[in-house]
Amino acid sequence: MDTAMRRVAASAGFHDWDLDLMINFPSARLIPLSSVDRLLRAPRSVDSLVPALRKDLEVSGIDGIQQLPLWKWLDVDSVSRKQSDSPEGWLRMAGEGLKSYLRPLSKSDKDFLVREVPSLLRQSDEDTSLTPVQSDSMRQRQDAYTDEVIRLASKLSRVDLVQASGALDEALFMLLNRGRDSGWTAVKRDLEKLKKRGILVEIGTEGSDVHRLKSGIVFDPGGDDRYEFATVPMPGSWLLVIDASGNDLYHASDTTGGSAAFLSLQIIADMKGDDRYIGRDFSFGSAMLGYSRLFDAAGNDLYYGRSASLGFAFEGIGILQDVSGNDVYSASYLSEGSSSTRGLGVLLDQKGNDQYLARPDFVDDLRYRDHFLSLSQGFSTGFSPKHPGGIGVLWDQNGEDLYSADIFGQGTGYWFAWGLLMDDSGNDRFVAHQYAQGAGVHFAAGTLWDRAGNDLRASKGVSQGCGHDGGFGLLVDEAGNDRTVGVDMSIGAGSANGLGVHVDLSGDDDYDALNPKMTLGHGDLRRDRGSMGFFLDIGGKDRYPLEIKNGSAWKVYDTKTRGYGYGLDTE
Repeated sequence: MDTAMRRVAASAGFHDWDLDLMINFPSARLIPLSSVDRLLRAPRSVDSLVPALRKDLEVSGIDGIQQLPLWKWLDVDSVSRKQSDSPEGWLRMAGEGLKSYLRPLSKSDKDFLVREVPSLLRQSDEDTSLTPVQSDSMRQRQDAYTDEVIRLASKLSRVDLVQASGALDEALFMLLNRGRDSGWTAVKRDLEKLKKRGILVEIGTEGSDVHRLKSGIVFDPGGDDRYEFATVPMPGSWLLVIDASGNDLYHASDTTGGSAAFLSLQIIADMKGDDRYIGRDFSFGSAMLGYSRLFDAAGNDLYYGRSASLGFAFEGIGILQDVSGNDVYSASYLSEGSSSTRGLGVLLDQKGNDQYLARPDFVDDLRYRDHFLSLSQGFSTGFSPKHPGGIGVLWDQNGEDLYSADIFGQGTGYWFAWGLLMDDSGNDRFVAHQYAQGAGVHFAAGTLWDRAGNDLRASKGVSQGCGHDGGFGLLVDEAGNDRTVGVDMSIGAGSANGLGVHVDLSGDDDYDALNPKMTLGHGDLRRDRGSMGFFLDIGGKDRYPLEIKNGSAWKVYDTKTRGYGYGLDTE
């Protein structure tokens, strides 16, 4: 495919470098991830960054699970590690690496992190009912705590965490290979030997068991089982769960990080069954200063969390991977492929007709009384003004899917972060209200990239390829007869020194721009430099508002409030 950015720039008479953003960091200590920094300074680099990230997320190993080279996206150099020819060796390396990772922290440091980190990342109903004075007081207190959390996090060696998480992954792969080649009975025998050698091991039966998860290995060969997660965080622990089959329930009632990889390692591999993952905050592929991976190989599953769940990470990596089945993902806030500072949160769904739901639980009282904060579905955020965000990715590879959010989501970044939503096929529906569907907000990047299908996308504003306040927003649709509904500052718009790009490469498309003067290639002039908005539709018989025709080009400029807005439709 030709470079989308260059085609847009050339069609409007620009050089591609004319679209680069001038980023002035508010603090010398604010250092975003290198990929985010590159994307903001040179938006055209999206054409190399997206394929590179896709490649690193591609899976083809045993049962669709393998080591993913993702730490480099958090600017951790590749490291050589010791090798082992046994699960025991890898498990002991995981424990040693984790111990080394946490060594710089004192007990009081760990206690502080356990006490304060969750409150920075979860939302509360009480937060929306505070007076302005109470809100300001809480903000100042949280700013101070955030500074201390980030200071302590900087003491930890990411290299040690890479070593530890990689070792636990390798132990899992060995056990899964053993099960594939020799059967689960052989795995059970191997684990019984490990138990005799001092490794914490719990082995279930073919019946319906209840497992109370803490640390070590939990293996269950079959039956409809119930897994209860810990109710308090356990820094320094590692947990590896393998469930061979059955319609299982994974239950997490905690809201303080007990069900997450919080200063710890956690892997769950469920190989068969229609499973239910029912939790609250920090559950199911959620990592805080740690590494978490949830792998579900088959079945029609339900994933239910509240805040910072279902593929979330802060100062670490959190992955939720589902190979097949018609699944439902339901959470409220900062979930479903989301992240915060120096975190990579991933939700990867490979096959099935899925639903991604951001429940309306927390009112966006800063802007509305009848809309709700989502911050989900390919979203990342930092802590303004001092601390940048990370990378949040939702990638659905196959199926006809529903994406439902409200405020912030569906490929959106906030404050030196990058949110990315990729959908490869199927007739999908994307519904949101604001800051969504490829929106970069406040010096951040947001990308929605759809490769095929007859899709519906609807959002009111600052959406669908919109950059706001030094941000870069991009929406790319490669194929399909699509319908796009936007109201203002959408469908290729730039606001407050932002850059917004909307590109459709083929198909007979329908654009319902309810305020045409602020969509379809719009840039405002609120600041000296102004903003840029580009709209490009290549091919197809498309429908526009009355004043725009197929096979036409247009420029929006009135020297007062509108400028640097360009649109082009080529039949």
